Amino acid sequence: MQQKTKNILKIILFCSIFLVLLLIFSLMMKPQKWFDEKLIQNRDARYVQMTEQPENTIDVLNIGDSLATCTFSPVDLWRQQGYTGFNIGADGLRMAESYYYILNACKNQKPKVLLIESLYLFRYSLGEDTQMLLSQPIYYRVPFLKYHNIWKALVEMPGVMIYHRGYTINDHVWSYDGPDNYLDLELEDKSQRMTFSWLNRMWFNRIKKFCDERGIKIIVYSTVSPINYNRKRIEAAEEFAREEGVDYIDLNQRIDEVGIDWTRDTNDAGDHMNYHGCMKVTAYLGEYLKEHTDLVDHRGDEAYRDWDEELVAFDQLVKDMDRISFADIYRQKKKYMKELKKREKESKKRK
Repeated sequence: MQQKTKNILKIILFCSIFLVLLLIFSLMMKPQKWFDEKLIQNRDARYVQMTEQPENTIDVLNIGDSLATCTFSPVDLWRQQGYTGFNIGADGLRMAESYYYILNACKNQKPKVLLIESLYLFRYSLGEDTQMLLSQPIYYRVPFLKYHNIWKALVEMPGVMIYHRGYTINDHVWSYDGPDNYLDLELEDKSQRMTFSWLNRMWFNRIKKFCDERGIKIIVYSTVSPINYNRKRIEAAEEFAREEGVDYIDLNQRIDEVGIDWTRDTNDAGDHMNYHGCMKVTAYLGEYLKEHTDLVDHRGDEAYRDWDEELVAFDQLVKDMDRISFADIYRQKKKYMKELKKREKESKKRK
């Protein structure tokens, strides 16, 4: 009996020490510094950059998967309407993740609008989504676990992507040459869902409750994407928004109004918008916000001068990235680094 008690006490002691160490490591972590040094890129980058924004300066949040990240440019929204926004989406985003992304964004902000690109509402995997029921609350409270793989960037090399309030420029052009009536066709990927899972509805309701309590208006939208949308999916999103009592906009039925040019505005044959397509989608969403919200135009306000300064840097980067993406830059950098390491090895051999 005594031995059993000792074993239990050892387990309790081990768990206590482990938890204390996790808390210490979490307090020691400096994700903002790592982001500034390009050691945090891709999925976690926007999450971290959001925490760097001056307190209570963001009016509009945009969330969703890769469709959301490539179709909303906060700097262009500022240029067009004077509204301040941030893109907190992530590639392959899940609903459980998005709830905590929104909580993180609202720690120091009081946004008035939440834009939700609808595609990730359809995404569902019982195993992965169930696992996230446990993991995401922990990651939110214990940053060390969320950023534990930062060592990979240290071992390899810093990233190359530049984030402008969560948006990364991609000016690569790969035209869409499919049918104009893509909404009337079946989606090529037969595994794509056309309905919303109960788990996604649960997370959406938690997001809606959080937003309602803070006076945040939710607008669900389906961006232009022949690869991901057809009429069945749009009708499902429209019905979902109606049931939940939120606004819904479908841009796929407004191609002419948005001004999409299929020979110029997509970077991967109709899956995602490139920067030119993004400008047009952002402009359309900006006009909708102007007509359906009471957002304030901050242009000319000295407190928001940093947005004008960022606009200059952003426009220069757009020029520098004519017809290319950060993937192209990364490949060039990776090739250069390999050549550099090869020369270093050869130099050591000669010595």
